[in-house]
Amino acid sequence: MLTRHKLLSLWNNEPELRGRLQQLVNTVSSSKRKRKKPVHPVERDIRKWSHEFLEKPSDKLNGLPPCPYAKQAWLEDKVIFSINTGLDGLTEEIKKFDTHDYDIVVWANEDLPEMAYLDGWCDGVNEAMSIAGVDMHLMVFHPDYDAEEAGLDFLVDDGVTDDTLEYCMVFVQLLSKLDDAALSLEKSGYYKEFPEWVYQSLVLDRRKLRNGNER
Repeated sequence: MLTRHKLLSLWNNEPELRGRLQQLVNTVSSSKRKRKKPVHPVERDIRKWSHEFLEKPSDKLNGLPPCPYAKQAWLEDKVIFSINTGLDGLTEEIKKFDTHDYDIVVWANEDLPEMAYLDGWCDGVNEAMSIAGVDMHLMVFHPDYDAEEAGLDFLVDDGVTDDTLEYCMVFVQLLSKLDDAALSLEKSGYYKEFPEWVYQSLVLDRRKLRNGNER
């Protein structure tokens, strides 16, 4: 067996061998860089929206960020994307959601379905999941939904996202985890600025779905 001393001697005294080894290292490194999946502009925009807006504390949310748990999800690599796969792609993500350990699947599509259709589609899935006792929830984000008109001006990102991109999103998550988070946030005063009807639909109606799961 070659000792470390002999290996260093070979390295120092055999320039041809050293050159081949360096070439091998460069080839492997280059191959790894080539295999790295490029980040889609929509994914990049969503990450920026999260880092520069969702994770920043807000005075209107009792000092909490709009999404208090987003930062940890990124740090733990618990977010996966499905971009421009259509409703068939969203259906596939729903089917295989319990086969992986991600906390959130972000489905995003630049070909926009009508907001009422997408919202109704997701509501139907959520109701079906509750009846079947499946711990899962879909949350819709659509550019046609005006947060200011809904009295949620504190959820307007003030130009953080790219205006040249337009896409809708559906977050696929565990219903139990969402409701546990809401229960904790209620105690902190997080929802005090929310209009009553928004709080009802966002928190209480979702909790009813969970209670259906627990029957």
